[in-house]
Amino acid sequence: MKLRLLKSKRVLKGLYQYELAEKMGISHKTYNFKENGKIVFTVEEILKVIECLDLTLDEANDIFFFNKLPKS
Repeated sequence: MKLRLLKSKRVLKGLYQYELAEKMGISHKTYNFKENGKIVFTVEEILKVIECLDLTLDEANDIFFFNKLPKS
């Protein structure tokens, strides 16, 4: 995962970690651990991040899948 890119997308949307965590239905501490690579995101959480940050499929592919999915 490209966690720095995830953080930059979150910051560009004007969201703090605790705000995104709330939108995802997880604790701030849990989100912090995930964004810092201490815990991995589940598929469901990845989908929520994509929705909350309004990521394109290409952005999500770059952040979460190292561009291993076919380009849209």
